[in-house]
Amino acid sequence: QAELDTITESMPLVRHFSPPDAALDGWALIFRDHYLEHSVGFVLGLHRAGIPAEWIFTLAKGDQTRNRRRIDATFRHLGFRSAVLDNAAINDPDVHRDALRPVLAELDAFIDAAHAAGRRVLVVDDGGLLASGYGAAGAPRQVDAAVELTVSGLKRITAAGPLAVPVLNLARSTVKTLLGYPEIADSCLRRLRALLPAHKVIGRPVTLLGYGTLGSRLAHGLRALGARVSIVDTDIRALVTAAETGYPTRRALAEAMAADPPFLLVATTGEIALSSTDLPLLPDGLLLAPFATRDFSLLVDGDLAEQATQVPGLGTRYRLSGDRHVTLLGDGRSLNLFEADSIPNQGYDAYRAGTLIAAKALCARPDALPAGVHLAPADEAIAAAGLFETYYQHYLAPGDTTPAVPYAATRSGQNRAPERPLRACVIGYGVAGRLHADILAEQGATVTVIDPKHQDLPKTHRTFTCHVQDLPPAVAADVDLWSVCAPTHEHLPVLRAILAHQPHARILLEKPACRSDEVDEFTALLARHPRARVIVNDQYRHTTTLPALTDLVARIEPDQPITHVSITFTKDRTPDIDRGRFVDRTYGALGYEWLHMLAALRGVIPEADYRAYLDASPSAADLWATYDPRLFVPALTERTCLRPGSTSPLHLELASSILGPRILLDRGPVTTPGPWRRGLRPDDDRHRHLVLRAGQTRFTLHLDPVTVHGGWQLDRNHHRLTAERDGHLLHEDILIDSPLRTSVHQAVATLQTDGPPPAPDLAPLRRIAAIADLLRACQPHPSRTATAAAVAVNQ
Repeated sequence: QAELDTITESMPLVRHFSPPDAALDGWALIFRDHYLEHSVGFVLGLHRAGIPAEWIFTLAKGDQTRNRRRIDATFRHLGFRSAVLDNAAINDPDVHRDALRPVLAELDAFIDAAHAAGRRVLVVDDGGLLASGYGAAGAPRQVDAAVELTVSGLKRITAAGPLAVPVLNLARSTVKTLLGYPEIADSCLRRLRALLPAHKVIGRPVTLLGYGTLGSRLAHGLRALGARVSIVDTDIRALVTAAETGYPTRRALAEAMAADPPFLLVATTGEIALSSTDLPLLPDGLLLAPFATRDFSLLVDGDLAEQATQVPGLGTRYRLSGDRHVTLLGDGRSLNLFEADSIPNQGYDAYRAGTLIAAKALCARPDALPAGVHLAPADEAIAAAGLFETYYQHYLAPGDTTPAVPYAATRSGQNRAPERPLRACVIGYGVAGRLHADILAEQGATVTVIDPKHQDLPKTHRTFTCHVQDLPPAVAADVDLWSVCAPTHEHLPVLRAILAHQPHARILLEKPACRSDEVDEFTALLARHPRARVIVNDQYRHTTTLPALTDLVARIEPDQPITHVSITFTKDRTPDIDRGRFVDRTYGALGYEWLHMLAALRGVIPEADYRAYLDASPSAADLWATYDPRLFVPALTERTCLRPGSTSPLHLELASSILGPRILLDRGPVTTPGPWRRGLRPDDDRHRHLVLRAGQTRFTLHLDPVTVHGGWQLDRNHHRLTAERDGHLLHEDILIDSPLRTSVHQAVATLQTDGPPPAPDLAPLRRIAAIADLLRACQPHPSRTATAAAVAVNQ
């Protein structure tokens, strides 16, 4: 297990892109590749992402990789099926019929069982299974989708005939070309040098067969070592590229042998590169280095193999006519895999992560692609996931090893094609709008910002200063997700404008959804647009801090009910009000933090009590309101009792103010400095506290931003949880959580699924409207409103 943990830790990108994903629900996996450590990391990633162990079948390709037997045993121990489906057998099935029969029977049984269980079958392979007929129309057993890993696999698929399933082409993907092949070429050169420590390379002739993606990199590497490299290729475009790069080029091996007989012949074609007519041309003592299975199969599978001599740890020596000898390095397959695990896990991390991303995108919408091989969807899904940014941040960015969290990695499903990044439109570029834009951009979304009131719009995003209804139709039609962060009184007009552009729009709406007197109109608007999907963002429904608070209560006072809940959310909005922003003259303090307080309340009391509170008449509560001629009610305290007359009544107190913070400083930290610092930021203008009492203990959750006695502060998204009894601190914990970020991620993921999201819960808004109506009825006589007045309501 320690080794498995080490492999997982050595592939941070695979780990990062493999959280549980609903896209893999109902799928089974057949994975066929070399049994190497990074293959283990990849399969473990798909297992973490959601494919159960009993529905994973791994197949080795038959190479003599160093740890193949241990990896086989490990896969079996983890509950996977494991077998060998040899490349040589796939390339020549008639010759290897007896070896193929048992493994194909096992595959048949696995596919049948998966389909009988209602599962689709995904293949991640180098064309072996598709070449064996499992992707053909009319086949007795057919897989459902595939991800292709190698160019030789593409050739096998082409030779096998028309496909009946969609196949994503990772072999020629940007991630493999840009990040995979350089690592493969590096491993080939390192393995070659390791096998030939006594051979001189500088100044000596080397002939390379095949100037493709791998061959061109090997040529450059060999030339960098000092070798005189010449190129043989039948593709005229490859020859032109090689010649213009400065290499001597030939169309045939015979020409190269005659011009400058090499001491080393390297092959990367994936085809039969050496024929019987070439054997008389090979100089005595020639070393042959294959980097694909078929290149020198003439020696491995031909008559010469009967008189060959094994050279342990090096390869096989063959006697040719004229008392000549040549040595085939390795086992005639990819030399970098001969008795080695030569590609570093970190080196292949990005390519394996890209394959995982492509596999999840294919499984999310297997019916969106027609049968055949597709390159663009693989590239675009990987780009949309933010893999390259994450790769750069983790491995290359100076002084920054924290990978960005890609949008696609957070989705549990999707109803849009994975062909391009999410295109989001943020409406309103105030505090919430800036945060939404930043969060969406971090996830790889392309962001457009609309705000007719602001001149300081971001230069990093496309921006419009018009109203939503005036947005160009082509721009509106291209939006996948709308994020509405405008002031509350603008929500309903903005929604109407969005739905006029897109009746099927996916909309994330900041709280509150609308003004309390607009609830019925809001509901009717959604009813007229049944294809639309709307989620009202409720960050405190997703915070981890509230469960931590209730868990602490249960741990310290396990047999005691909560008897008192006090929630205080205050913010000094004077600067905003002076600028004319966020002025709610209809609801005053109720229109700002009260919904957040209700969400927090829901997180700490039983659901039945919460619903009873919402349904009760505000006239049953004690209300203390501060009236102001400009702002209606800028401060309000509500006290009420749930379950009165029972053996365990629950007392609630909710308090909020918007004209100046009600300072509630906790005791200073027990130990410093730890996470505590002085002067992290200016004085906080916002305070958010929850206090619960159970038994003899007082529990306090001080939400971000946190400042306590002595001027000690915690950084943003840090929260303080304490428990006190009789003046003694029993417990202190610092919680790290970004409720807004979590709630936005969750909301966006839900909006991208096919099913409708939960209907907006408008009961809290109705409660606020009822309180506001009562406060308005009790408002002091107009003659007294020249100055602010504090009034006890229902007394």
